[in-house]
Amino acid sequence: MNTVNQETEILVKSIYYPEGVAVEKTKIIEFVKPILGFDSLKKYCILNINKEKNLPFFILQSIENDKLCFIVADPNYFFKDYAASITDEEKELLGFKEKTDVILFVIVTVFRDLYSSTVNLKAPVVINVKSRKAIQTVLNNGLYSVKQKLPIIKQDADNPKTA
Repeated sequence: MNTVNQETEILVKSIYYPEGVAVEKTKIIEFVKPILGFDSLKKYCILNINKEKNLPFFILQSIENDKLCFIVADPNYFFKDYAASITDEEKELLGFKEKTDVILFVIVTVFRDLYSSTVNLKAPVVINVKSRKAIQTVLNNGLYSVKQKLPIIKQDADNPKTA
């Protein structure tokens, strides 16, 4: 059983952590422009997907619905030249001051066959780490796909490795 300091933490349950994980209240992210299709769910947190392995994937877990989470990743881990720009209106929503205040994630669709997994490069999640505000933006530059294959290096049959 996880112990939670009720003044500074909340217990967040997930399909990956059914017993719950203590999350500092200051780590809660508020989507000021929600994830597409999930307009009513605005509060999320980032959880580690696996404490044993150093993986580039994380869980974007809804605080308001323990059954809703997204697997996310840093797009630059897989696509070195990936770049996303946000509008002035989005910068204002985020409280954007400096480029270093923001981190990008892309939503990953994971299939049983890891080689079929895709990432949504067209609609990244942008988080201001200082204000804890987030948006999902849609890039209309024609460069990116909503179903870009995840580059996987074949190591051996039992241990596929991400690029």
